[in-house]
Amino acid sequence: MLTLSTGFAQSLPARFPWLLLALPVLGALSVGLYRLLRLPAALTTEGVVDELRAGRRVPGSLTVGILGGSCLTLLGGGSVGMEAGALQMGASTGSVLGRAFKLPPARGRDGASDGYPGAIGMAAAFSALFFAPLGSCMFVLELVRFDRAVLRHAPAMLAAALVAYAIARAVGIGDHIPRVALPGLSWAVAAHCLLVGLCCAVGGALFAACLRALRRAWRRRAKARPFALVAVGGLAFAGIVLACGWQAFQGTGMGLLRGALAGSAAPADFAVKAGLTVLVLGFGFKGGEIMPMFSIGALLGCSLGLATGAPAGFSAALGMAAFFAAAGRCPLTALLMGAEIFGWASLPFLLIAVAAAYAGSYDVGVFGRGAASELARVRRRARRDEPSLEEDR
Repeated sequence: MLTLSTGFAQSLPARFPWLLLALPVLGALSVGLYRLLRLPAALTTEGVVDELRAGRRVPGSLTVGILGGSCLTLLGGGSVGMEAGALQMGASTGSVLGRAFKLPPARGRDGASDGYPGAIGMAAAFSALFFAPLGSCMFVLELVRFDRAVLRHAPAMLAAALVAYAIARAVGIGDHIPRVALPGLSWAVAAHCLLVGLCCAVGGALFAACLRALRRAWRRRAKARPFALVAVGGLAFAGIVLACGWQAFQGTGMGLLRGALAGSAAPADFAVKAGLTVLVLGFGFKGGEIMPMFSIGALLGCSLGLATGAPAGFSAALGMAAFFAAAGRCPLTALLMGAEIFGWASLPFLLIAVAAAYAGSYDVGVFGRGAASELARVRRRARRDEPSLEEDR
């Protein structure tokens, strides 16, 4: 349903360019839809993930809200994806089914948790879109910071992801990302992987910081006038796109991603896509961050390949995974998904780029703090709270 409806919505701005001018109205309609469904207007993927981290169920009305909101944004040519929308729909559907089947709460890090049905739904929805069941399960685990309640249900999560993968393959839905030719492993290629990873670390950190800052400012002011603010964001986006002739950067960015993997990208394309995505999502429009992040990373990697003489398509594949690791703070997911999408032979190259991107970027990304640093902080707190031997005596 999500793939068909968002695909149809995204196809209309190319046929009817005037829809770009309707983006402010469409944004206001999405805010009205959330109010009608009694959902917070500022609810994002990070907010849904926070609900799962806290062990709470996600409201069933979110499925309708994020589906309608994403379609409205894409109808106006907004630079958003549908994959994070699929995560939210999966979490909502999983929570609804958990209540319907009366699944008992599981024991988590902070007590009883009702969040694991939503986590299973997220993994299944993501797997159906990207044909990457292992990466999808790891993504959810990293998002919930390997919470014990979710980790205990990892086999069920993997089973759901595999079933969703098989159905999506049979039906022919989802995002088909083409593979690229891989070079032989050498010191020069390893150095290029490192370069792409470090550049993606800087770009991913800036993207996440700008998006979080704009969202934070919008949340503070949106309580009083959310309709006006989202309309202002829509007007700004439409004005910039029309003035600069950037219609190619509207929508999810899947076309840009495929072009980058084919070796076609201008040096500043990644910055344009990043800026437009931050503008739309930062002003409260509904939609996802993941496909835009993939396309931004691929464009950055492709431009680096063209500048250095490295294979541009291969460099774009590295950039896609590395930028996602840096901006999303999910390195294991980036590694597994990259290997599932581009083939397991790409794993050594991805390992270098993803490790450099994750190590070189800021600790807080689009979805909050990374799992590794959060777990380390929990362990430090546990050690600090442990009674010493002298106190025991």
